[in-house]
Amino acid sequence: MYIPPLPPQLGVLAQENGLDLGGGGIGLNVALLVVSLLLFTFFTSMEAAVLAVSRVRMKHLAAEGNRAARAIEHIWEREDRFFAFVILGQNLFIILAAVLATAIAIDLVGRAGWGIAVATVLLTVGAVIFGEMTPKIVAVRAAERYALSVGWLIRGSMLLLMPLLAVIAFVPDLLSRLLLGKRLGKTPTVTEGELRMLIDIGAAEGVVERVEAELLEGVFHFGDRRVNEVMTPRTEVVWLEKGMTIADLYRIFSEHPHSRFPVFQDSPDNAIGIVGIKDVLRGIAQKELDEGSPIELPMRPAMFVPETKFVGALFFEMQRSGQQMAIVADEYGGTAGVVTLEMLLEELVGYVSDELRRHEEEVISLDERTFEIDAGMTVSDANEELQLELPEGEYETVAGFVLSHLGRIPQQGEQFVYNGLRIAITEVRAHKVERLTVTRLQGPS
Repeated sequence: MYIPPLPPQLGVLAQENGLDLGGGGIGLNVALLVVSLLLFTFFTSMEAAVLAVSRVRMKHLAAEGNRAARAIEHIWEREDRFFAFVILGQNLFIILAAVLATAIAIDLVGRAGWGIAVATVLLTVGAVIFGEMTPKIVAVRAAERYALSVGWLIRGSMLLLMPLLAVIAFVPDLLSRLLLGKRLGKTPTVTEGELRMLIDIGAAEGVVERVEAELLEGVFHFGDRRVNEVMTPRTEVVWLEKGMTIADLYRIFSEHPHSRFPVFQDSPDNAIGIVGIKDVLRGIAQKELDEGSPIELPMRPAMFVPETKFVGALFFEMQRSGQQMAIVADEYGGTAGVVTLEMLLEELVGYVSDELRRHEEEVISLDERTFEIDAGMTVSDANEELQLELPEGEYETVAGFVLSHLGRIPQQGEQFVYNGLRIAITEVRAHKVERLTVTRLQGPS
């Protein structure tokens, strides 16, 4: 806080205007100085308390009917006017204190020059220690109690000074629109970063269980990820073709026991529907289907979604519509892959067991330095889980990294060394890298 010193001409100007800054008025000046410093301290501590108090806690108290908390909420609704109120009060009373301190010092020292110097030094030290640091520390430590005790006083004062505060707050808002092209925004009640920090703190202190913390973290990732990050690529999808019979479905199901199969006509880029095993069994039980029936009979219309759609939005859309599987379309109108409601749910809670699906783990630890991994694992997940430090590029999966690094499709059993890692291709199927073995040649850095 800058303490403005008074000019040496103070005494002359005071005498010309009939003011007596020294002599018999010293007692009154001291009293006014103390009041000014106390009011300056009040504005400083009040600002610190209102900014430090938990907004979530205030909203909770306001919802329960606490009037003081509601007053604090009203203050937050017009933060620009609150800051104008604080700045106006602080500057008004610190300037008044500077004038009074200088007058007292001149009266005691007897010389204007020395008086101004003494007043400036003493007032600066006193204002910083007793007017800024101490009240802010105390107010922050007792933020809720202090904010609730002064909430109504602040709210009432702001209402009385509303026209003046509106004018003061208008200037920075106007400059923001002129220079930045947008108005000054309100401070959010709580940010995503603050919530995630609270989860980490709660887990570290034992307030939040580890499983609960992981689930809450999954909620944040859930809203940020896009469908193309979680879908099954079209090359890994088990398709049915229009014209097949229920007998063909039996054969495919015996090798790939999935709950649902997408159906295409001519090519996977022309997906036309979804066949569910439950629908087939129901049709057979009701004598509506037999082994020679075409798969189009139990087929349901397909739901199509863009690959850039956010996972969270798609989850609620599929939940509302009752769809269990959707065809993911790329930007050219072709088929990028498929996504199921179960896949989206796994983004929240992890792997969900399916009585029909054989789950192959993404990572199998062979020893402390060797891992067998699914080549379809994303590079970001592999780096996060195993600290592999693989580079990210136009590819998304570890298999994509291998193809990019080698510049060709590798043979099964082939291996290479990259950045302290020996990467061996352990399974290749139909020109597609399925699984890899990664051996760390040296400990992680």
